[in-house]
Amino acid sequence: MVKAIEARGISLDQMAGASRGRGLSFPTEWTHLRKAIGLETRGKSKLSRREIETTGELFYEGERLDGLDDWVIRFLRRLVGPDNSEIFEKISKEVERIVAAKDASGLMEHYFADLRATRRDAYFAILTDFFRNYSEFSQVLYQVRLGARAPEDAAAGSTNFESVKTFYGDAFETFAGLVELFTMLNNLDAGREYGQGERLTLKKYRELDNASKFNPFAGNAVFTDLCVEIDNQIRNASHHRGIKLSADRHTVLYRAGKGGTGEEQSMTYVTYLDRCARIFMQIVVLLCVEIMMNFRQGQALFGGNSTS
Repeated sequence: MVKAIEARGISLDQMAGASRGRGLSFPTEWTHLRKAIGLETRGKSKLSRREIETTGELFYEGERLDGLDDWVIRFLRRLVGPDNSEIFEKISKEVERIVAAKDASGLMEHYFADLRATRRDAYFAILTDFFRNYSEFSQVLYQVRLGARAPEDAAAGSTNFESVKTFYGDAFETFAGLVELFTMLNNLDAGREYGQGERLTLKKYRELDNASKFNPFAGNAVFTDLCVEIDNQIRNASHHRGIKLSADRHTVLYRAGKGGTGEEQSMTYVTYLDRCARIFMQIVVLLCVEIMMNFRQGQALFGGNSTS
């Protein structure tokens, strides 16, 4: 593990720093944040705001949080680590460039009327699933945050595979649905209406299989930088009961191919956790981008902005 980290140019001091202090409070802070989001969703804005103010004192040394979106993005920016924060900055600037340069009024009208609530719920669901299984993912989280790959010979201290068996597939489906935003922005950038691709209308795009939904914006390197961990074969296996843990509980065995009926492949359980964490981080970065897009439009994705 040390060699893998050093090969990535990461010092042991950095590793230790990422593994202590605030990082240990991620599940605790998420519990408070989830509560505040739930209160806001149920129309209990005053109680949600009280939770926001209380937690500002607890986690941010008394610094005032402006609302749920401010809290969410602070929490997630800290969670994803420096490499993913850099990708977030690049994508956020690219989205801002496209929206400023093109007539994005139609896209924004469609987004706020038809997409925002559904997308917010999808983000919340995958966040909840991740933190429900944090004890498993925490075994690789700090390496992922620092951009270090899990060593091939690494062994997990906990192998609660049943609880995370479908996580990669669920995350893949979530991410494939959410990158629709990139497709619509790419259409605008190419001088077309947001719902008209080079070959497909938005309606036809939505009918594509999930693996193909990344193709329409393949020419935008900024967007594709976020779409690195996307393996439809693992998704197929996990959703067609074609994935299992070996008898020694160190290896994940899965069948690639449509319906999870193809040739058997394998990876270590640690590698599986690593890949789950990476695709999750891609979703988190996109969520941060979306929060900023809402902010620039004078809106809030999760609501609950402070009125004081």
